[in-house]
Amino acid sequence: MRARRSLRYQLLLWLLIPLAGLCLVGATLARLTVRGAIDAAYDKSLHAAALAISEHLRMEGQRPQVDIPPVALEMLDTVDQDRVFYSVSYRSADGRSVFITGYDDLPRPPDAAAARGKAFYDADYRGDRIRVAALYTAMPADPPLLVVTQVAETVRGRTGLIQTILAQAMGQQLFLLVFGGVIVWIGVTRGLAPLRDLSNEVARRTASDLEPLPPHHAPEEVSPLIAAIDQLMSRVRDAIALQRRFIADASHQLRTPLAVLRTQAESALREQEPAAVREALAHLRDHSQATSHLASQLLSLARAEPAAELPVEAELVDLVSVAREACTALVPEALSRRVDLGFEEEGPAPIRAQALLVRELIGNLVDNALRYAPRGTITVRVARPGPAFVSLVVEDDGPGIPPEERGRVFDRFYRIRGTQGDGAGLGLAIVREIARRHGGTVSLADGPGGKGLRVEVRFPRLEREARGAS
Repeated sequence: MRARRSLRYQLLLWLLIPLAGLCLVGATLARLTVRGAIDAAYDKSLHAAALAISEHLRMEGQRPQVDIPPVALEMLDTVDQDRVFYSVSYRSADGRSVFITGYDDLPRPPDAAAARGKAFYDADYRGDRIRVAALYTAMPADPPLLVVTQVAETVRGRTGLIQTILAQAMGQQLFLLVFGGVIVWIGVTRGLAPLRDLSNEVARRTASDLEPLPPHHAPEEVSPLIAAIDQLMSRVRDAIALQRRFIADASHQLRTPLAVLRTQAESALREQEPAAVREALAHLRDHSQATSHLASQLLSLARAEPAAELPVEAELVDLVSVAREACTALVPEALSRRVDLGFEEEGPAPIRAQALLVRELIGNLVDNALRYAPRGTITVRVARPGPAFVSLVVEDDGPGIPPEERGRVFDRFYRIRGTQGDGAGLGLAIVREIARRHGGTVSLADGPGGKGLRVEVRFPRLEREARGAS
């Protein structure tokens, strides 16, 4: 399992590594700049010394002569006591190099340097690395002579000075890196303070404290996190409220049936006559069936309510197949009640849904019709009346629901006064909750010919199916 790194660590990593890289780049650029500046300064001194020597050139007959002034070489004196070399020579008419004074083995400048009039170059001489400045001077003669004056010195002095300056620069860079790291650490710590306060606020919350989080003057980047946590708490509050409402409804609705069952069981135990015992047991059976039906509907309502949106378990299902299976399972119940249960369809009707909940929805609609429309006709139909939805219709020829009551029958445990059925008043409430979870709607109308009840549930069609139909 990969270890998780803290946000502080990642921020420091992404800030300090580039900062260290910038310091290295700065040190490299400083080395190049310092080396260029030192070389330029030392080369200028070499050129000045060569120029001072060339100014003392003179002609004696057809041969150049020079008097080396002491100041010409003294200007090259440094604290590093670099060794200084010089050479004065010229090229004769026959092309030979004629030495005048200095060190005759001093490395000669490149041939191309004569055209430029001066040159600077590096060379190895007597075991040392040297820097040489060569200056060309034209002397009046017949034919004209080109005198080259060379001044060289070892590079230990300039190398030492470069290293000293770079050492100081690197020390400054290191100080700035450490100082910048401390500033970055403090900045990251202060920047993450709102997250720490938010974490402490959440940690202090109890299971019952689900109020929105205070903003903590948090930066804009933290606001989406706070909003997401508040939304989560809101959903948890809704879920807890639904759970409490379910518990309250269940305890309220089951208390009376259970008390009746207990009373009838005690009555059956007190009876002595077999006929009376059988009658008491028959009542006990009927009430136990009603209580079982009520408990089943309460559990169905609980399954339908936990979330407002469709969960990830939703899958592609054919409403026709689900409805046919549900109706097939209810045929024995319809036959026992002498009800003609029919099923009609117009071809496949794919939707994205939970098949279990859709079967629960169909079962509740048909069960309602069986309870309130005995010895009649019930028709379940799956149709595609529009390009955007699939329709599930359940029609019966029972007493129906008056128009003024149709808005209230979706309330829990609401039953129309005077109704003869033995329902608990939960069937349509369950149907509405399941339809909402699947993005559908439920509507009530009169049955065929203005008799009975027509319940229509509309489910959204899949986008690709809707595009194909249009």
